[in-house]
Amino acid sequence: EAVLHLYPPSGGSPPPPPPPSRGGGISGEGMQSSPNINYDFCVAELRPYPGSGSADQKSLTVIVASLTKDKATSASAKVKNLLASTSDPKTKQCLESCESVYEDLLSDLETSIPAIKEGRLGIAKTYLSAAVDAPGTCEDGFKELKVPSPLTKEDSDLTQMCTISLAFTNMLG
Repeated sequence: EAVLHLYPPSGGSPPPPPPPSRGGGISGEGMQSSPNINYDFCVAELRPYPGSGSADQKSLTVIVASLTKDKATSASAKVKNLLASTSDPKTKQCLESCESVYEDLLSDLETSIPAIKEGRLGIAKTYLSAAVDAPGTCEDGFKELKVPSPLTKEDSDLTQMCTISLAFTNMLG
């Protein structure tokens, strides 16, 4: 089974060679060649997760999707807190839109995680594809109403995590 080696792309001691691939596994080299994945971000997010350094391809994909769900849950909680403390009507309108978007995002992730575990990759890919667009939709609302987004970092991180989840799922088959 393929393993993602969580080593930086350069500097320090070189990582051990990846195990032989059986059907195109996840590797640092594979991630570095994807224009949509920030390798350093991916490693920074995964490295602290117990077992991620030795997880097989499918387990790592589940870990990434679960971490994405955790980030979405945190972002959703932040929106609820901001809604409770915001008086500006335009900001409130954007936050209400983001709240709805995040609810859909969480639903998409809650559907995709068991689908990945059960090998129903078509379903997982469909829901993860929808999830990738959600954070951008949230940010677009702020841009349209010309108000600063208090969720820029969360939405950027969520976009990256959703993209990584979808890429890893695509690598499964």
